[in-house]
Amino acid sequence: MNNRAVITVLAIVSLSCSLVYANDAIEGAYERVSLLNTRTGESPEAANRQGLLILAHGHYSMMTMNPQRRVLENNENLEDLTPTEQITFLQEWLDINGHTGRYEVEDNELIWHRDISENPSEVGTTSRLKFEQRDNSLVLSFTLPNGDLYEWIWRRID
Repeated sequence: MNNRAVITVLAIVSLSCSLVYANDAIEGAYERVSLLNTRTGESPEAANRQGLLILAHGHYSMMTMNPQRRVLENNENLEDLTPTEQITFLQEWLDINGHTGRYEVEDNELIWHRDISENPSEVGTTSRLKFEQRDNSLVLSFTLPNGDLYEWIWRRID
């Protein structure tokens, strides 16, 4: 094997190891802490919104929801509610953000490949989110088409 081939093989192995290390560095389970518009200082979600993000073996799963959604009692059926009550009930239950698929890390970007999503138009799409680790948290940053920058903070859980 000539020197050029050896250098090429070493470069490929080094790159592969750095990608694995980058993925390993953020692997784990996280709970949602907050979502903040950095321009306005406001959140588009309720402060008590709950969420779970799991990153493992190149796959991720993320879901956030309103923890105070109404739950039907044991003796209640959706069909027994009035049409207006049914709509209200279902709107509360549809207030989720959830998707899952493969992920990869490039430099300081987390790349989500959505294989499944609560929003059918997002299936098959890719998102690139900047990330940084602060203390025991993973901070994801993304910009909306209007230019607003958001920080989405997730705290690592054991």
